[in-house]
Amino acid sequence: MFTLILLGFPQLEVSRGLPLAIFFDVMKLSFAVIAGVGGVVALVVAYRRQLVAEATSKLEHAKEERERDRVLNERFGSAATQIGSDQPTVQLAGVYAMAALADDWPEQRQTCINVLCGFLRMPYQPAPGPDGPVAERTAFAQHRNVRHTVIGIICDHLNPGAQGPLWHDCHFDLSGAVFDGGNFSWAVVPEGCSLNFLGAKFVAGTTDFYRLRCHGGVANFWGVEFLGGEVRFWGAEFLSGGFGECTFSGGKVDFGSKQMGGGELWTTVFAATDTRFLRSKFTGAEVLFTGVAIRSGRISFDGAEFSGGKVDFAGVRIEEGAELDFSNASVWTTPPAHLPTSAPQVKLPRSSGSQG
Repeated sequence: MFTLILLGFPQLEVSRGLPLAIFFDVMKLSFAVIAGVGGVVALVVAYRRQLVAEATSKLEHAKEERERDRVLNERFGSAATQIGSDQPTVQLAGVYAMAALADDWPEQRQTCINVLCGFLRMPYQPAPGPDGPVAERTAFAQHRNVRHTVIGIICDHLNPGAQGPLWHDCHFDLSGAVFDGGNFSWAVVPEGCSLNFLGAKFVAGTTDFYRLRCHGGVANFWGVEFLGGEVRFWGAEFLSGGFGECTFSGGKVDFGSKQMGGGELWTTVFAATDTRFLRSKFTGAEVLFTGVAIRSGRISFDGAEFSGGKVDFAGVRIEEGAELDFSNASVWTTPPAHLPTSAPQVKLPRSSGSQG
C-alpha cells in the first residue's frame, strides 16, 4: 500500500496476462525510492549532529581560551606586583615569575619583557661606599643582585646555546639604564630583534658582552656613557649597530680580541657597512681595539674627539676593501696608539692635532 501511495496510485492496465517481471520491477523501484528517502533523512540528521558537535567544540575551546587568558592575566598581575615590591626577595620572585610567564605566553611576551626592561631603567641609587652603614650596603647588594638577575635572564633568552625558549623576536629597551656590572655574553641579536642601550651609563663593576653577535638585528650603543668599571666586548661580532655620540671618560672599554685558555683566540669582528663612532668623545677612559678584525665596511670617527685617556689599536687587522677612517675627527690632541698609519685603508685627520 505504501508503495502505491508513493507512486500516486497509478492506473495499471488490467490485463490477465501482466508479466510477473514487470511487477517485480515496479516493486524494486518503490523500494529504491524508499531507501533514497531514508538515506536523505539520515544524511540530514548526521549533518545536524555534526553542526551541533562543531558548535559545542567551539564553545568548549572558547571557554578554555577564556580560562587560559584569565590565569595568564592573574599571573601577570601577581608577578608585576612582586616586582614593584621594595623587598629584594619578593622582587626576585617576581622577576622569575615574569620570565616564566614570557615563556608561556608568546602573545604577550613583549609586554612581559617590557616590564623586566622597565625594572632595569628605574632610577639607580649608587653604592653607599665601604664606609656606609652596614644596612645600606646590604640593601644595595641585594637590589644589585636582582638587577643582575634580570640581565642574566635576558641574556639566557638571547643565547641559542642556553635551554628554554628564545626571545629573538622581541625588543629590549634598556635606554638610559645604569649598569654596575652584568653579563650579556653569548647573546645573539638576529634580524627582527633589537638590544637598545641608547643613552645608557656604565658606571662600575664588570659588564661582559663577549661573544655578542649582532647578526642582522639592532644593537644600539648610541649616546652611551662609559664612566667607570670595565666593559668587555671580547670576541664580539658587529654586523650591525653603532656607537655614535658615546663618551669614554672613565674605566676601561675593551673591544680587543682575547687569547683564551687552551689557545683559542676570540677575535672581535667589525663587518657592518658603516660602524660609526660619530661625535664620540675619548677623554679619559682606556679603550682597547687590540687585535680587532675589520673584515668589511667602514669604521668611522667623524666628529670624534681624542683628547685624553688611552685608545689603542695594536694588532688591528684591516682586510682588503675595509676602512678605518679618522679623517673627519674634530680633536686629535691624544691620537690612538699603534695605528697602522702606513696602511692605505687607514685615513688620518688632514692636520695632526686638529682642534676643529
